[in-house]
Amino acid sequence: MILRWLVKIAAGVAIAGFLVVELGSPLWTRASLDGTAHDAANDAAHEYFQTHDEAFARQTATKDAEDKGARLDAFSIDDKFSQTRHWYDVRVSASATPD
Repeated sequence: MILRWLVKIAAGVAIAGFLVVELGSPLWTRASLDGTAHDAANDAAHEYFQTHDEAFARQTATKDAEDKGARLDAFSIDDKFSQTRHWYDVRVSASATPD
């Protein structure tokens, strides 16, 4: 009687453990890849800001992804701040007349 009860408990724990692993694995993978993607994007953005070389920035992102066991599927430069870029093109002129 006790043996049958222990077998049922062991089977229940094994099934619950299997479900936790199977259902949690995609969530864990997504969280891990999200961090990898953000790190690759940040490093690529830094390189692009420093060198203005899109190919080098892509190479940096690819290396970051591969170092963490991931693959870079897509790469693009986001120009969402292009509307404000002219703010940093500062030009000043002055003139004076003798008194």
